[in-house]
Amino acid sequence: MAEPLSELLRLRITPSQRQHLSEAAALAGLSSSEYARRLLTSSDSIQTELVALRHAIELLTEHQKTSIEALLLLRGITPLEKIKETHQHMSTLGYPPLYMED
Repeated sequence: MAEPLSELLRLRITPSQRQHLSEAAALAGLSSSEYARRLLTSSDSIQTELVALRHAIELLTEHQKTSIEALLLLRGITPLEKIKETHQHMSTLGYPPLYMED
């Protein structure tokens, strides 16, 4: 069961802000009050989404560091001729190598 809407929040806004709120609410098919309530509650979910995105970016960064390290180690033990062969094969497949040997 939904909580009753018993609390009143009064705030001052400019006439242009009021006009913008009214227009946005009308476009959404909502009353100004319902539209404002949804804006207030959506900020919590946006904050939650931002935290999740930051965490995902941190994980990707860690995976990227690991991948780069593994690739550099492989590059270090791979003969130059094999690297050139691989680059040529990549080019044949339509994938330009990221790094070309002189």
